[in-house]
Amino acid sequence: MFNRPLSLPRFVALISLAAVVTHSLTAQTKSAFGTSEVTSAAMVGILYDLKQDQARKPMKMDIPAYGRLIDEFISKGWDEGVLNRYFRAARPLYTTQIFIPLISASAAPKAFEVENIVKPMFWLIHYKGQVSAPTSGQWRFWGYGEEVCSVAINGKNVLLSNWKEITTPSVGWKSPEPPGQPAASGHLKAGDWIELQAGQVVDIDVLIGERGGGVFAAFLLIEKRGETYQKINGHPILPVFQLAPHDTVQPKSVKEGPVIATKGPVWKGLE
Repeated sequence: MFNRPLSLPRFVALISLAAVVTHSLTAQTKSAFGTSEVTSAAMVGILYDLKQDQARKPMKMDIPAYGRLIDEFISKGWDEGVLNRYFRAARPLYTTQIFIPLISASAAPKAFEVENIVKPMFWLIHYKGQVSAPTSGQWRFWGYGEEVCSVAINGKNVLLSNWKEITTPSVGWKSPEPPGQPAASGHLKAGDWIELQAGQVVDIDVLIGERGGGVFAAFLLIEKRGETYQKINGHPILPVFQLAPHDTVQPKSVKEGPVIATKGPVWKGLE
């Protein structure tokens, strides 16, 4: 449908229109993937089903093809045109954090109200927004996706923390640090440091996704250089990256997710 990346205003306008159309048909929903309540202060997410096209015609998708698609999308500068080959859920969700302890992969299609037409494997969710740091300095993300969790700031890849079997050879990004805390079936991975000024507005893209259809998890934490953090087994205990205050529930064990700091900075989403 689109042969070039959408600007954020066009992206928001498109999905907001879809939200308005569907709002009268279904009740407002809240989930770990976001809420259907329209707000420009949050990241807005669209779910894509890679097993069918926009006309719901079946498309071939398998584990190797899933990895190749992620590599293509990210290496082409997070071009939505790549994802627009596939079925897109009509109703967007809005979220102010990405912190999803281990759950059934079917939770994502259910959250987007397409569970009757989207099976819980080979899906992606692309979140997009504009944010600003609360204070000046150097910041970096820590994250992990089971099976996808990647981040770009102003179109530059700053974190690719995907399942170990999902590689992005065309991108060539590597974490500057050894693996961090255990999280679900993997470990948190450190992103690149980003120099930001307080109030400086930047574009953010976050990609999460699942291929196998069993369980899913995704975590996005934030660190500021120079801050002192408590540690567990030598790894920093970091706060969740947030655009609004949350009483985020501490995972019961590392099998569900990493230990998190209960208090942290709140970034600002574009109003």
